[in-house]
Amino acid sequence: MKRLATIATLLVLTVCAFAQGSKLPVTLDIAEAETNGVRIEVFNMPSDGVNNYFLNVGTLGIGDDFVQINIDPVSKLYILLGNNLDDALAVLNEIKGLFDSEPDTSIELTGSLSITFPKDDNIEPVRVTYRKLLLSKMIEFSLNRESLIRATHIPKSDFNSIVTGVKFYRKLHPRE
Repeated sequence: MKRLATIATLLVLTVCAFAQGSKLPVTLDIAEAETNGVRIEVFNMPSDGVNNYFLNVGTLGIGDDFVQINIDPVSKLYILLGNNLDDALAVLNEIKGLFDSEPDTSIELTGSLSITFPKDDNIEPVRVTYRKLLLSKMIEFSLNRESLIRATHIPKSDFNSIVTGVKFYRKLHPRE
């Protein structure tokens, strides 16, 4: 009898657990690359029937213009790319265009630093700067926090693979 009661209790608890509605947003990965062990990606997070494309540039270090220490392995920076693939590609091409400019040229975009997913309540300006160090070309995404700078760097090759992935996805899904 104890066995039957235990099985019935577990069955009821399982059904109740699966009946809970999920509050996590649905995301669709479009393109991804890995740089220095950190995954960067472009994804779509639809909300109320509207597409929202974001670029996840990974975790940020803390420091100054020259030294960055990675002590926050949880918070990620999300760059808002737009509500359709044309807007997303336009922003990505604007960032990619920095590689053709002088070093230390920068633009300002909007982003969200968050642990889970981008949130509307913590949108802030993000400085995107082209850096050239010795033989490497990279894009720096940075946030100013009081006297510290939180930043991450993406090499040109990895950023170009993200842009190529989004272009390929757009050819496969021309109606998005």
